Amino acid sequence: MAIRRCQGLLSAAGLSLTLAVPLPSAVFAGESPQEIRKALVGLAAYAGCKERHAGYSAERAQRIISSGIANNGWQSQADWLRSPQALRVVAITTDAMNKSCDDFDQNSKDFVPAMQAIDAL
Repeated sequence: MAIRRCQGLLSAAGLSLTLAVPLPSAVFAGESPQEIRKALVGLAAYAGCKERHAGYSAERAQRIISSGIANNGWQSQADWLRSPQALRVVAITTDAMNKSCDDFDQNSKDFVPAMQAIDAL
């Protein structure tokens, strides 16, 4: 179910897309692809969490993702968000977030698997 929600969210993006950490403060152009992917996971998980818990529409959540990609210069890794790996990591990270979407719920059964999935990127 969570992966389907992420696929729907990602496919709604202008790129046809859907917080290992809370929203990353900044990933600079010189950062590695892996660091950008971690930031993208955070961004997409935050947007998915807001859709789930704050009543954001899928369109609004998608605008968060699209704007984050454009504003941070993450276009080089944006297509990766369509991959099965990304869908899985975003889904489990979204599930591990608290209802305020500003941190993780460390009591969640998904917390440790989310951290492991993020570390494996």
